Amino acid sequence: MMLITTSHRPTRRTRSFGHDLERVFPGSLYMTRGKKTIKQLLMEAYDRNYSRLLVINVWKGNPLKLTFIRVDPEEWGYLGYVYLHGIKLQREIGFRGLRPIREEMPLVITTAKKVSIDHTAFAHAFAELTGGRFVPRGKRDVVAIADRYNTDVVGVVENYPRGMAVNFYRLDVSRERAVGPLILVKIWIMEDGRRWDYKEARERERGRSGQ
Repeated sequence: MMLITTSHRPTRRTRSFGHDLERVFPGSLYMTRGKKTIKQLLMEAYDRNYSRLLVINVWKGNPLKLTFIRVDPEEWGYLGYVYLHGIKLQREIGFRGLRPIREEMPLVITTAKKVSIDHTAFAHAFAELTGGRFVPRGKRDVVAIADRYNTDVVGVVENYPRGMAVNFYRLDVSRERAVGPLILVKIWIMEDGRRWDYKEARERERGRSGQ
């Protein structure tokens, strides 16, 4: 699915986050960046038959932004960006030692049962960024969706006090609890112009409340 790496000189926490993402994106690989340029990383991803390159950008020791790039020697390009409020690692949620998924299976992206239009829009965008498949939640639970699409991995876009978040289920590990990582979303931007900003959304909501 994708090659996962970081900006130069990542912190231990950022590297742990990269490994966590490797464990919830089927068929993906986390690779130490070293001195490689973006062009070299793209060629590495192409040689390994990945369709995406994901770069975790760091600011003041913590993951700040996820940059998704299309892997294609003729038409490579930036797909979009997800800016973060913060993260919770799998070990911080209570799961350690998960193995990466090397079996071929889809990554399904859905939403919690009660979310806004903004959450659904991001679920669509996140599926595009990751090469996953968006599936409307409806009244189904996560296990039913996973069984329907023959996968062990479901990413769920859900409510969070400061906007929205993405959490991940590994049904081969737990059929009841999300394993993480929990990604707290501040801003998301697609190259085609679609975007969402927590502060702007909050101001719009305040404007509607004051009418």
